Amino acid sequence: MFSLRSLHRFAGLTLAVFIGIHLGNHVCALWGIEAHIRVMEYARLVYRNPFIETLLVTAICLQIPSGILLVRRKGWRGLPFAEKAQVASGAYLSFFLVAHLSAVLAGRYYFHLDTNFYFGALVLLSVVRWFFVVYYALSVIAVFTHIASIHYQKMLGKISPQRAQIQAFGIVGVGAVCVIAILLAFSGVLYSISIPQVYKIF
Repeated sequence: MFSLRSLHRFAGLTLAVFIGIHLGNHVCALWGIEAHIRVMEYARLVYRNPFIETLLVTAICLQIPSGILLVRRKGWRGLPFAEKAQVASGAYLSFFLVAHLSAVLAGRYYFHLDTNFYFGALVLLSVVRWFFVVYYALSVIAVFTHIASIHYQKMLGKISPQRAQIQAFGIVGVGAVCVIAILLAFSGVLYSISIPQVYKIF
């Protein structure tokens, strides 16, 4: 029988693999729209497989409530900074995953759109672009902060606290570089983006 912590860890690792592939795909936009879409088509062969897609949705459904229960069980007051960072980043990721999944499913099944590069770029070229810049940037930073917090806690006792802290900040730094690269590509700073008419649904 899986414990609550084991279920949370399994769901987290499952989502981490997908998020890693997803962010890597977005970074490919540095080499152009075609490169991003080409890599996405290959990646979709895996994560749009019905079994894998069901597994990912199940992981989200397990990750959020199990995280809430674990925090309630342990409490918030008195937690070390690293654990508070883990909880706070996890809370934002929970919000983002639900919002992002809802938007993608609406795009696919309600608006019948291919949720590719143009689907993401559309909002970053709209009048509400700055809201989405902050919304998306925080999601990527939250991913790397969550990983960094866990890494820091696991490294304590194995290496010096100073080295563990440096490594944790390094992980967050990688996230910052990643999000800047993605936003530059998707917001049309690196090259011109012409959104197809079919995506202009609002």
